[in-house]
Amino acid sequence: MRPPRKRPKTRLNLDMHPEVKEQLEKLRDRIHADSMGEVIRRALAVYDYLHCEQSNGATMVIRTRDGTEKGLPIL
Repeated sequence: MRPPRKRPKTRLNLDMHPEVKEQLEKLRDRIHADSMGEVIRRALAVYDYLHCEQSNGATMVIRTRDGTEKGLPIL
């Protein structure tokens, strides 16, 4: 477990569909995160990075094992 943070925190309450919560919990377990909050923080960091890169003209590409490439249009 990591040491307590010295930065202030704000509690956030979310209403979500049970399937979304289950998906969040499964992802937490797969990436060995300490909490669902950590999963959300990591996801936000990735989304922010990808959005900034795309805003600067970058193109998002997913390459599968067989070498097939496809765009990542979700942003």
